[in-house]
Amino acid sequence: MKRNLLLMIAVFAFATLIAKADVTVEESTDAEYIINAGYSQVMAEDVFMLKNRANGKPIEPLYEKSQNVLVKAWRKFYAYLDPAQESVDRIHHDMQLRPAFTDL
Repeated sequence: MKRNLLLMIAVFAFATLIAKADVTVEESTDAEYIINAGYSQVMAEDVFMLKNRANGKPIEPLYEKSQNVLVKAWRKFYAYLDPAQESVDRIHHDMQLRPAFTDL
């Protein structure tokens, strides 16, 4: 009886030790994994952009925000009038050393 009980406890302990799951760094920084872990889409997008910046890839937003055409035009016009105004669409900027038409 004691031997059967000890054997069952050993089998149960062995089975629970094997059941652990490994998560790689690539999987833990995936947007879907971050959202499923309880974080917001903004946090997932920020992690995605920082990961692309560290790897030297172009920084593009993960989720496109749908805006009214009038609001988008007004924000571009206001950003054109006020050079100190940061663009609302992008937080991180790709720095270019030469001026371009898009700087206006």
